[in-house]
Amino acid sequence: MKLDLSNFQTVVADLTVGGETCDLPPRVEIPTRSELDIELAPLLRKVEAMSIAEIDRLMAELQELKGYLQSERKRIERGTIRYKNLTKTASASVKTILDAVSQLHPALYPRKSSASEVTAATGHPPV
Repeated sequence: MKLDLSNFQTVVADLTVGGETCDLPPRVEIPTRSELDIELAPLLRKVEAMSIAEIDRLMAELQELKGYLQSERKRIERGTIRYKNLTKTASASVKTILDAVSQLHPALYPRKSSASEVTAATGHPPV
């Protein structure tokens, strides 16, 4: 026995179970694909617009953070250059002061000899 589902509502309405006739809810119309497309189109456009707006907002935020990080990099580079120059200046000042003091008090601050001066004076390389 093969059932014809095209008249399913009619067949089921005539069925009885335990002496009682089955009551089915009124026939529900299933929307066609074009009707679904018409109903879903505005919802899909809204979801699409919201998604694009969120992506645009995130991209703008990332651009802002990129700019901040680039400015911080430049600030740190400037600070590093200033520190390097300050260190060179401080080292030069200490050397100048040490040279001046060693000339005033040669017995207290003898100048260190370079390896070539020791070799020339003794004939042997320093140990």
